[in-house]
Amino acid sequence: MNQRFELSEIRSNCRKLGPWAEYLLGCQPMRHALLNLRTLALLVVGTTIFACGGEEEAAPDPEATVAEEGDGQAPAEDRIETPMPPEDGPKLVATSLATVIYSQPSSNSEKIGYLRVGEVVARSKTAISYDGCEHGWYRIRPVGYVCIGDKASTYLQHPIARALGKLPDLSKPLPYRYAFARAIAPNYLRVPTKAEQHQYEFQLDKHLRSYNKLKDSWQAIDVGANDIPLDENGVASGPAPSEPPHTDLSTVFGGDGNDMVPWWLDGGRKIPHLAAYKAPQYAVIAGRVKRFTGVAVIGTFVPGEGAQQRRMAITADGRLIPVSKLKPNTGSTWHGVALGQKSGLSLPLGFVTNRSGAAVFELSDTETKRVGEIPFRTTINLNGKVRNRQGKRFVQLHNDTWVLSDDAAIAALPSKLPAFAKGQQKWIDLSIVSQTMVAWEGRTPVYVTMVSTGKDGLGDPKTSHSTPRGTFRIREKHVTTTMDSTDVGHEFELRDVPWVQYFHHGYAIHAAYWHDDYGKVRSHGCVNLSPIDARFFFFWATPTLPTAWHGAYASRDLGEGTIVYIHP
Repeated sequence: MNQRFELSEIRSNCRKLGPWAEYLLGCQPMRHALLNLRTLALLVVGTTIFACGGEEEAAPDPEATVAEEGDGQAPAEDRIETPMPPEDGPKLVATSLATVIYSQPSSNSEKIGYLRVGEVVARSKTAISYDGCEHGWYRIRPVGYVCIGDKASTYLQHPIARALGKLPDLSKPLPYRYAFARAIAPNYLRVPTKAEQHQYEFQLDKHLRSYNKLKDSWQAIDVGANDIPLDENGVASGPAPSEPPHTDLSTVFGGDGNDMVPWWLDGGRKIPHLAAYKAPQYAVIAGRVKRFTGVAVIGTFVPGEGAQQRRMAITADGRLIPVSKLKPNTGSTWHGVALGQKSGLSLPLGFVTNRSGAAVFELSDTETKRVGEIPFRTTINLNGKVRNRQGKRFVQLHNDTWVLSDDAAIAALPSKLPAFAKGQQKWIDLSIVSQTMVAWEGRTPVYVTMVSTGKDGLGDPKTSHSTPRGTFRIREKHVTTTMDSTDVGHEFELRDVPWVQYFHHGYAIHAAYWHDDYGKVRSHGCVNLSPIDARFFFFWATPTLPTAWHGAYASRDLGEGTIVYIHP
């Protein structure tokens, strides 16, 4: 399977990797490269940009052994065993968007995860080895080794970590503040002067007049995912508030209320570029964001009169976008429900998907009588009985009334469970037809929700935007990662997509903060979840993400990934 990536990045150590890697990484002039997802993901973890897509499709077989890829077993290697550093011992800090963690103190060993800039982990007191790492390999918690150098430091006040080290809030459905570009906007690398803003932004005066007139409505926020309370398991534990909390623009765009120009931008940029883009140190911009591009923002400030006192948002990779070009986004409040004795809910179960509500009927032998209505997105308990009448399919509620199956996404109770459904084995059951997903532990369902899979439904993933069917395992997981597509007519760029779990080639389960259409096909092939649901599945599924890590791979060190069973 071939997958397209955006690979313009700082090309350090390219020649050491050989001519093929030089070509792939762009040391030779090439803007895009096509290569196997797994190979490149391990080669340049964290700098690639993924899109939903893949090639092969296995017939869904509940009796099958699990997935041909990502089996969680590391290749044979001579392993060095060193004790785990104590939690209160010395630390190291990541100074890169992706500081790779290796299974052994060698860059030739398996990559098992990575840290994001600013993340701090306990390390060994002294270096374990200097093999291929000038400043030494250090053992970290709970497993793995990190090379101290340009991507990690034992100096916890490292300038890059200080500047860009605002960490994702893992307790929230949306770990960052998010926004969409409402118009094409430059990615500024430093505070631009008034003249530079006019140079890089088309019809700026006209835009600013519109913004100043309409900014209250342009930057209004709705009740969002982070306004829903969660219990200790990540399950929603209360209703959405009637109104969004009162917040100022600083908070909306990831700030802390201090609108001062940050030290690393005061008088010019004082830290190097981190993101996967190529720009000289003197550059004013590094590319532009297209309209509807999604970005994570970690701060904001208001510069002086020389920059028109125009508020800037700081993206997670350290670039600046004028706030006037951004629309804040708070994500959907939709979420699934826990199953079991505590909630009183069990399969079969449905969620009303008709936005006008689901009509409720009484069915006699001769009459179909409408007796009420159930509101949009209400959870409905079903008893498993089905009746067809006049070409329509009805499902029965526990109170002996009926609703049309077309008005709800229905998670059925399987008549036969897969062979792997035993003990405490975690597995995910996803139906493309019903657009529902269930978390199982052995033979017990524990959580159910609605999803949005590939918009071409049961089509061929090789030739359409369909989700592959088959039995897989989660191969890797990322707190956030960037996804894009260069398909003509379907281009998009979504930075820092949250709670991403890849299970087959370029296909992943992830949060979709950009829509609220769960229960309907919509995606390019990935499995879209609401932020609340995506967070639940991320922390419920394996491999478990170690504390302070940003990404983790199924491996000998971290264990197997959870089974993902996708069927019609």
